[in-house]
Amino acid sequence: MFFEKISFFGFSLYEMCLLFLIWSFLGWAIEVCAHALKMGEYSNRGFLSMPICPIYGVGVLMITIALERFMDVPFAVFLMSSLICTSFELAVGVLMKLIFHNMWWDYSDEHFNFKGYICLKVSIEWGLGCLIVEYCVEPWIEGFIGVIPRTVGVIVIIIMGILIVIDCINSVSAVYRLNLRLKEISEISQKMYDYSQKLGKSFADKALEAADAGAETAADIYMAREKAVERADIIKEEVSEKKDELIDRLRARYDALTAFTDVKDKRVVRLIKAFPSLKSVDYGDTLEKLRTELKERIRRKGA
Repeated sequence: MFFEKISFFGFSLYEMCLLFLIWSFLGWAIEVCAHALKMGEYSNRGFLSMPICPIYGVGVLMITIALERFMDVPFAVFLMSSLICTSFELAVGVLMKLIFHNMWWDYSDEHFNFKGYICLKVSIEWGLGCLIVEYCVEPWIEGFIGVIPRTVGVIVIIIMGILIVIDCINSVSAVYRLNLRLKEISEISQKMYDYSQKLGKSFADKALEAADAGAETAADIYMAREKAVERADIIKEEVSEKKDELIDRLRARYDALTAFTDVKDKRVVRLIKAFPSLKSVDYGDTLEKLRTELKERIRRKGA
């Protein structure tokens, strides 16, 4: 078969594809369980909507291929797997930030971290995890792959490959939808602030003009103040009407942006929930407000 004729570093393409799929699923399961234990709730973890985390599949493949010759030295496996996984995590984090303008995880609160992408604690966990993977789990999985009928395995690889590509396209689209939404929400907030400042300044300037108009005698000063108060009340009423009208329009648009009623918006919501530490490079404060509002909507819906 085509998948068996092509090989890399002693592993056929068939074996590599199945190892990738199995470990991507197991990685997703680990993430889901860890999040549930930490947060007390279920969350579909990972960048994709499917129950897989490709970063785990790729990571285990890299470790399995790179460390095959060092399997007789567990300490070497620990050190090298820590280094490889940490380097891979750093590369993926930087690349995703450059592409999507978002930071998907953040270790800034951990000791000995590098710009929030990696930290010593997680690097040690990678090394210990890889020891378990390589010496305890991997032999069982390779045996499991060996008993799968080749035709069944190939069909699974092809179907899952197509589904992953489709899911990846949808997830990337969801990220861009999120970024566009954050941009528009940020612009709406800025417009509301700018308009309030502009109207407030206009109100103050006109009131001062009315108060200073030719007031030389005490009587003039008294009359000027009376006119200023009267003029101020008129301006205040006009400003209030215009401001309310604009704010109503902006608020309606803001509510539409945060309602997440469209079917495609479900993917955006899933990404926000799947990455609690997700930070926007360009609209960090807006994302935090959106996350808070989303949690409140979910809480009210569940109440």
